[in-house]
Amino acid sequence: MLNSKEILEQTGISRATLNNYIGWGIVPRPEVLPPGPQDGEAPRIGYFPDEIVGRIAEIQRLKKDGWSMTRIAEHFGGRPPPPGAVEDEGLPAPAPTPAPAAGFRPDPPFRPAAPQPAASPFTPAEPGRKRAAGPTEVAVLVAGLQHSTRIWSELPPEEYFELINQIWSTVDPIFRRHAGTDGKHPADGMVCYFFPLPTGSYLWNALLAAQEIRQAMRRVSKEWQLKKGWSTELYMNIGIDEGREWLGTFKSAGEVEFTALADTINQAARISDFSRFGAIWVTRNLLGKLSDDERRRLKYGVRRKNSDGQHVFLPCVFSNFQRPAAHAAGAGERLEEIAIAPIAEIVEIQSGSGRQAFP
Repeated sequence: MLNSKEILEQTGISRATLNNYIGWGIVPRPEVLPPGPQDGEAPRIGYFPDEIVGRIAEIQRLKKDGWSMTRIAEHFGGRPPPPGAVEDEGLPAPAPTPAPAAGFRPDPPFRPAAPQPAASPFTPAEPGRKRAAGPTEVAVLVAGLQHSTRIWSELPPEEYFELINQIWSTVDPIFRRHAGTDGKHPADGMVCYFFPLPTGSYLWNALLAAQEIRQAMRRVSKEWQLKKGWSTELYMNIGIDEGREWLGTFKSAGEVEFTALADTINQAARISDFSRFGAIWVTRNLLGKLSDDERRRLKYGVRRKNSDGQHVFLPCVFSNFQRPAAHAAGAGERLEEIAIAPIAEIVEIQSGSGRQAFP
């Protein structure tokens, strides 16, 4: 039998895609067994039959042949999709028929539904039309929900999807207000691209969007604490980097999707994995490209222990971290070493033009 991690490694699909297939009933739900010593603090582990790898390969082949998820589900004797299922890698599912929740809650997808991206130089002007790829300056913001697996295990499935959809419906308008473009990300999480604009600073827009997300998540967290009567804090951990990268669109099954072939997104994702408790971390490269006025409106730096063992904030200082990232996602989720370019935490941003800048 195979656990979900082994399936993802062997098939190359994401957790969101695996959970989507489960939702459609085209792959079986896993058998829940007690965790082993290698599983950390996971409360339970789901195992799938070995033949699921062949089933997923057949599903992927049918998708490449142009089959819709509805047709594939009918072919394999599936069922109508539950709330949060998607028709085909980000396309809306047909009207769902509610189904009773199963006892097992698989590793959660971060985004059960994907809205349309905001306008950008790389968004197709009309359906089915591909734009030529090319290098461009870009800032990339990656955000991840802290302890998403634990939250998934604590909530009924329908409430988890309600929470995630609420987070996305809250964050997506923030991206749009700051001229961001939602993009494809191979892992579970949110990613947004900010491109140079005729007026204004795309780098500053990325920072303002991050600050607004942090503020909005405090409201969402408080709402769910009141709703559930729990003490759980909801955090979106944010990493931001910038660079000159190749970006463009891919066409698959008649749909055009914006994507990036870039190191910048990988760096931003690693920083997001490192971040915790809703912190915003950015690279020195990005801060170095801000104007003097913009930098004066930022309070940034790092927290370090002094000789008394107390954490103190050192302003205008960068650090190059290289340590296990398990603390960012929760025990058992991400254990690999991460090596990050010099970064600093953004503690506060003054957005108004008439306010006193930080010294």
